[in-house]
Amino acid sequence: MSEEEIKEKEKLLERIDELESQVQKLEKDLIHDSLTKLKTRSFFEEEAKVYLDMAKNLEAGKRRQWFGFKNISFLFIDIDHFKEVNDNFGHNTGDMVLKEVSDTIKKRVRMGDTVARWGGEEIVVSLLGAGLYDAEDKAEDIRKSIEELEFPAIPELKVTVSIGVVSSEKSDNFEEMIKNADKAMYKSKEFGRNKVTVF
Repeated sequence: MSEEEIKEKEKLLERIDELESQVQKLEKDLIHDSLTKLKTRSFFEEEAKVYLDMAKNLEAGKRRQWFGFKNISFLFIDIDHFKEVNDNFGHNTGDMVLKEVSDTIKKRVRMGDTVARWGGEEIVVSLLGAGLYDAEDKAEDIRKSIEELEFPAIPELKVTVSIGVVSSEKSDNFEEMIKNADKAMYKSKEFGRNKVTVF
């Protein structure tokens, strides 16, 4: 192989590496929200539906034996008074709050759980294998952790969340579960915010 051919081959390999990196970045961007780095809503929906279908199509004993879970629970989380954060401190601060809240939630759940940005300041969590009581406990743990967040650059800034909890023990239809989790979250708002409500 001539020196010119070797150089051409090296250029080709470099280009292939560049293209592979671009493909990997695109794949990552498709399933991750660019601001929070959480999973996207579409990814969350697809994954949750797969889990629910598996749960429906297997007998309870096999479900536990093969997949290690009986139920799946969802948390529907909304940052309280988020518009006021943007209005009073600016959108950069709003973005920072959203990222801090997202990071806090990710730290409080297990590796197999999924945290996704549903839209705006709304975040959803799927807790694989968690029944209603376990999910309520986890929601309360998340609520407290966010309430304790401090922002040294803006000491007066306090952030809380309202959370709705639902479990496949009550319904195993994805759309119905999300709708009910959302309703429960709004009940938390009605009861004064910074609360957890179980549907």
